[in-house]
Amino acid sequence: MNFEEAILGGYTIPKGSKVVVNAWWLANNPELWEKPEEFRAERFLGEESNMDATIGGKVDFRFLPFDVGRCSCLGIILALPILALIVRKLVRSSKMVPPPGMDKLDVSEKGGQFNLHIANHSTVAFHPISP
Repeated sequence: MNFEEAILGGYTIPKGSKVVVNAWWLANNPELWEKPEEFRAERFLGEESNMDATIGGKVDFRFLPFDVGRCSCLGIILALPILALIVRKLVRSSKMVPPPGMDKLDVSEKGGQFNLHIANHSTVAFHPISP
């Protein structure tokens, strides 16, 4: 979700909206890939035009499919649960307080039936709780 209005490819993306990228089309677009319907792993070894992940200093979005699905980072399977455990431990062993100069935290909610989050992001401080 974008937090500010943005312009992408000449289109205005309103604040608070979500953009879904069609990764399948990026991987199967015949304008980008020769014979996209065939599985040929060697195409990513530079066989087709010595590709680089950046073009002119900008990210080449043809490589986006490697961020999701079966081709994504294998370590993420371990990293996400461990990250959740670390955050859980931090929250459980700490007291969340407003930063110096603020009296209280604004935890009003925003969202719908399937999407709920804190409406106003703010800085917080964590103070350890004695065991």
